[in-house]
Amino acid sequence: MEWWYTAGTIAGKRGDDFFWFATVWSSMGALVARVNVVDLQANRVVLSKEYTKLAVVAAQQRQMTVGGFSLGWRPAGAWGRWSVAAALGGHGLLRLTLTPVQPYLLNGQEGITPQGKGALSAYYSNPRLTARGTLVVDGRSTTVTGQGWFDHQWGNFVSNPDSQHWNWFACQFTNRSDLMLYQFITPSGEPTGIRSASFVSPAGRVTHPGQFTVTPLAPTIRPAGATGIYPLRWHLVVRSAHVDVTLRSRARNQFIANELVPGFWEGAAAIESGTPGSCIVESTREAG
Repeated sequence: MEWWYTAGTIAGKRGDDFFWFATVWSSMGALVARVNVVDLQANRVVLSKEYTKLAVVAAQQRQMTVGGFSLGWRPAGAWGRWSVAAALGGHGLLRLTLTPVQPYLLNGQEGITPQGKGALSAYYSNPRLTARGTLVVDGRSTTVTGQGWFDHQWGNFVSNPDSQHWNWFACQFTNRSDLMLYQFITPSGEPTGIRSASFVSPAGRVTHPGQFTVTPLAPTIRPAGATGIYPLRWHLVVRSAHVDVTLRSRARNQFIANELVPGFWEGAAAIESGTPGSCIVESTREAG
């Protein structure tokens, strides 16, 4: 299993605010791509599509194309540049250029992290990218700008039942620090003890805190099409990084229902208390 992940928030000139998610998964000779765009003010999914293709990704492949979806990297500047394009026929379009503004970082122990009980993954991130591009919804084209997050992760864990459910958080703080942390959970949401974290200080120093707490808070929601119950608020504490924040989902309609992979929560969260900034929350609690 391997995936290339991009997500973040973008806004148009009129102040309309959106959360986007655009990812490609590769497994067992097939590619599955997914785009989801949520209008955060209207609490409405405005673009949503899953793309599939039989293909094997080559080592060091820089461009993945699945039907009307593409995600790729090209050399530019210090750390290259990512591009995302997702066409939904006459229903809409998302096209973004994502430019890293700081170095990539290796998560875990020199890029190796636990991926469920008895499984490992290679995992690196770029926690801060500028996003610029075009969003077309209902025939109206909007120039958008914002910030994004990038992950690339792979390993031999696709059939491991302990690798299927987790809570994952990516926070970008206004003091220029960044935080990624995750914990694996049971389908009912109980932590299994397998977890990892990476923190980038405002000065750019990378550490991997071993101790942190993740506490789900009310209210909760069971989205349409979901079997799991998902918190809409969270409390994250990483004492060694001086992080103590409470998050609140910016929209209730941020669950992604898929056909070929289990559905999951993927959405933008505001910071209610603690260091100012914004976060992305991903939670997988679906059966099967």
